[in-house]
Amino acid sequence: MIELEKMLKDLYLLSGLNMSIFDLNQNLLASYPHKKSKFCNEIGKNKKSYQHCLDCDYKAMEHVKESGELYIYKCHFGLNEAIMPLYSYGVLTGYLMMGQAVIGTYRNYSEIIEKSKEYFDDQEKLKKYVTKIAILNEDQVYSFANICDIYAKYISLTNRVQAKHDNLAQEIKKYIISNYNKEITIEQLCAYFFCSRSTLLNHFKSKYNTTIHKFLLDYRLEIASELLINEKISVKEISYKCGFEDPNYFCKVFRKKYNKSPLEFKNERT
Repeated sequence: MIELEKMLKDLYLLSGLNMSIFDLNQNLLASYPHKKSKFCNEIGKNKKSYQHCLDCDYKAMEHVKESGELYIYKCHFGLNEAIMPLYSYGVLTGYLMMGQAVIGTYRNYSEIIEKSKEYFDDQEKLKKYVTKIAILNEDQVYSFANICDIYAKYISLTNRVQAKHDNLAQEIKKYIISNYNKEITIEQLCAYFFCSRSTLLNHFKSKYNTTIHKFLLDYRLEIASELLINEKISVKEISYKCGFEDPNYFCKVFRKKYNKSPLEFKNERT
């Protein structure tokens, strides 16, 4: 986490905005500065206002989980924030968050004060805390967010935020099952899961005691056998549907597995 905090410090010194890394359950993993702004700290003391913050962050996280991209938004109290996904071997493991800023001029402080005044007994203290929040123009916020997104991609590529349970092998299997009908290469999988060839192959072999190539081939043949029984389409069409680019190769590997040709297999079971 020391390296992560150094990165967050660099981003903070560049932008003047708080930087934080959260896991998938909204638990704080690293931050810089280590303390929240006085405004956010005070807001967090009230259960209702704190829940507003959690709900807002949760919605932002769900949005990023679906889109997989940087998301800039306004929190419940009108502060501008940004969030971006973090991955480890292609698996979502957390989020990098940037905040909080006011886009516009000093007049925009009034919106924040109005939305949060019910949670402050001391209105002068509220104004004092709000006016400490950085004012930026829209271009600055987007520029800082894009720089943070570059850092987030670097953190993902170097797998610095690990999942609590390393499920790379399961994710590879899930990917193959979802995409068996398309071209799948080891190089594509390495790029998709942000990992080396050896990491990819070793994790899968260790978990399932078979190679990725053999698992993919066996799964395609299993689907093909089901289609031969249940679908009234040609052997060539089935081979293409199952991700085989060459029908002749499909027939060859099918015969090797089932000791009969696809057509013989089909005629015996229909």
